[in-house]
Amino acid sequence: MRIRLLGQRNTSGIGTHYAHFCDALRQIQGIGNLVQEVDAFDHDQLLFAASQSEDSDINISFVALNLHGNFRGHNIQWTVFESTRIPEAVLATCLTSEQVWVPSDWGRSVVIAHGVTPSRIRVIPEGVDGDRFHTHGRRPYTKQRPFRFLTVGKYEQRKSLDETIDAFAKVYANTEAIELIIKSNYFINHDQKFQSLERKIQGLSNVQLLWGEMCHTDLSELYRSCDAFVLPSKAEGWGLPLIEAAASGLPVITNLYSGHHEFLRHIPDSVLPVTYTMGPVLCPEYQSYYPNTNGDWGQWARPDVVSIAGAMQTVCREYDALFELACANSFVIRRTFTWQNSVDLAIAAMGPIANFR
Repeated sequence: MRIRLLGQRNTSGIGTHYAHFCDALRQIQGIGNLVQEVDAFDHDQLLFAASQSEDSDINISFVALNLHGNFRGHNIQWTVFESTRIPEAVLATCLTSEQVWVPSDWGRSVVIAHGVTPSRIRVIPEGVDGDRFHTHGRRPYTKQRPFRFLTVGKYEQRKSLDETIDAFAKVYANTEAIELIIKSNYFINHDQKFQSLERKIQGLSNVQLLWGEMCHTDLSELYRSCDAFVLPSKAEGWGLPLIEAAASGLPVITNLYSGHHEFLRHIPDSVLPVTYTMGPVLCPEYQSYYPNTNGDWGQWARPDVVSIAGAMQTVCREYDALFELACANSFVIRRTFTWQNSVDLAIAAMGPIANFR
């Protein structure tokens, strides 16, 4: 029997999840030796892996692949999505898989609404690298430097960076004692996206843009050098920057909707919720990535700019108490959402079909 993991290690959220999950599963004695990684974007590897598959194998795909009829054995689809409407290609894999794994109860509810039998769905939360994202060495803010808000995310509608900038400008435009640091990038049209974001922050002397890839070590140090995190994303399958920020002991400003609510509900006293209204997904980029036949891309949460601004003011006003709460909650996040815990739940889900002893 093999446990075949189909995905790719890369810097994306899914690629990061895949890498950490693979590494954690390989550490389990008696099971790790069964693990085989397959690059889901290497056609030759896929064909060879399919030809070697056997009826006793477990095939877990971390991307939307049509395993049914191609891989022998028990097929499991791990999936994330970012609206109330699952992309058609992703849904097709869910409907034909023996099990469907999602990282949150919100994800489970959406999959059920699309007709997948609830007994086939397992909630397998993701983890966070607590050895890298932590509070050790963090110091509370002092007036020797500006107070730093941080946001991390791709420059796209879903991440609500424009709303974050508008909210910051509303209450702190060009205020020397307070900064907004934006760590952003995009996977296509790099120059065009960079120029667009630069235009958005033009005239704001206290907004700093860090554009492009950043290694995990530098990113973890960036979290610890800032004082509060703001990312009122319209929807997240999981929300890697949000959990990294929480693990780093930062008070978090966001809307409590979609996948990131799975972990933020454990630390409510250091989360400042943003009000929102549900609305249709009208983002042309998102629509181009997930073409469908009926023109319905579902809904997601639209954050209120005034609410974001108010939350920023609250953080500044109540910082001392929030700093202590967020540092304590870092331990909650790092203890509860480990990759080891994720693997333990996955092994339990595989148990009925794997005959583990």
